Amino acid sequence: MTEAIWFSTLSGVSTFLGAAVVMMFRRLSRTFIAFSLGLSAVVMVLVAFFDLLPTAFQTGGSWAHLCFGFAGGLLLMIMVHRVFSFDHGGEKEGQTDDSLQRLGLFLTIAIIAHNTPEGAAIGIGFGTERELGIMLSLAMVIHNIPEGIGLAAPMLASGRSPRSVAAITLLSGSALPLGTWLGMRYLLHSPDVVAAGLLFAATTMVWVVIQEMFPHAFQMHWRAAWSGIGAGILLILLIHGI
Repeated sequence: MTEAIWFSTLSGVSTFLGAAVVMMFRRLSRTFIAFSLGLSAVVMVLVAFFDLLPTAFQTGGSWAHLCFGFAGGLLLMIMVHRVFSFDHGGEKEGQTDDSLQRLGLFLTIAIIAHNTPEGAAIGIGFGTERELGIMLSLAMVIHNIPEGIGLAAPMLASGRSPRSVAAITLLSGSALPLGTWLGMRYLLHSPDVVAAGLLFAATTMVWVVIQEMFPHAFQMHWRAAWSGIGAGILLILLIHGI
């Protein structure tokens, strides 16, 4: 278990590394924010469809558990959207501090929501076969860096201090080792629960991307957003090619 926790902690810290890249810039242009959102958004979508969903179905979860995971993720994001929705009006939505703060909140929730079952998957991987656990954790290291970039950019642009952004990204990343501990201790023989958690995570990620990240990115700078999307696709193809 100790080795699995160390590897999942490394995966979690990579979210902070992505945020640290953003914090190196004193002033964030709209072009950079749009590029960062496009990059992290497409990475999140592709990870959801090419990693989380196939793993959920391959884990062997029943249809009832899969439907429960999907419904739980959807209901959570709808509730968060209703509680933290702000009325900015007009075409300027997505360009105010409040809107960027809301985007940062949604991203934090989504990252924590998918890091926990991903951490459980790492734990189950180590419990099943050590090489599988190492492969999963290293893949998540690469995935989490652009997520950290996309998480930090809107929060810094909305006026949050670098210290608070660093704390939030570290908190988000800490869900990975927590999930690993839970996975190895309680879920090695509960594939239905793991499958439901993975589908829950995929649902929250896709919801945030469609409802928040893509609209904000294209409203800020559509060319930079498309460039970020292209870079994200190339990154995922490189990861899966390796």
